[in-house]
Amino acid sequence: MLDIEKVKELDSHWQEVMDLATRYGFVRMATGGTAILLTHKNQLEAEGEKQYIYLQKEMHKIDVTVKEE
Repeated sequence: MLDIEKVKELDSHWQEVMDLATRYGFVRMATGGTAILLTHKNQLEAEGEKQYIYLQKEMHKIDVTVKEE
């Protein structure tokens, strides 16, 4: 028999997981309790450098560009 309380307890951690995924730039799409996460390597390969840089900056406020000295 399914332990529905355990399922609810596990789901109660969703926001923690999403906060970490967002903080470290893995979220590519999220809506209604569903998320698509990609490693940075896979994002870069799928999107190309220009789009990857743009999405990291816009979605996650992460600057992945080289700092000029």
